[in-house]
Amino acid sequence: MRTLLAAFFIFFASSSFAGVITYDFTRLVLGDEADETSLIGQITFDENETQFDMSTWLSFFFQLEFNGTTYNILEDDIDEFAIVDLENGVFGDESGEGFQLFIEDSSVPYEFTISSGLAGLGSTDTCVFFENGDRCAGGLFQLVKTVEPNDGSNNGSTQVSEPASFATAMLVLFAFTSMRKRKH
Repeated sequence: MRTLLAAFFIFFASSSFAGVITYDFTRLVLGDEADETSLIGQITFDENETQFDMSTWLSFFFQLEFNGTTYNILEDDIDEFAIVDLENGVFGDESGEGFQLFIEDSSVPYEFTISSGLAGLGSTDTCVFFENGDRCAGGLFQLVKTVEPNDGSNNGSTQVSEPASFATAMLVLFAFTSMRKRKH
């Protein structure tokens, strides 16, 4: 009986693995191809997530290529990042959806403002603004969604806690301890 209860406790107290949803923001060329300016990005969420916003994503990655030099955009560079609908395959086409990013530190030759979508730019375009002008894509990001479900191998998955299972295990442990005290 004790072995069965111990196995039950271990089973319910262990964490589970959740899959990951990745949204790739396809490469946008800003200005002419000769300007060597483009923008790509990616955000990921737990596959069970229902609220898609900055507070719930697992990772954020954006990169600006400007005049052939690549700049990583960090979460600290985000001024606004509003998500309305990621399922329609286009980012920034919904009222209230878009972003505005600022890159301003001593490691870059310019201060950059990158705006996209109706919320970030007020139009269905994506632009980078810098000291000497701007470069625009003439359109929005296309989104490519990839789902890596939990298949038990943890390939690309993230470990999440199971508070309900843990609480159940604690309740069973408490019941087991109470039964032992009654016997004595």
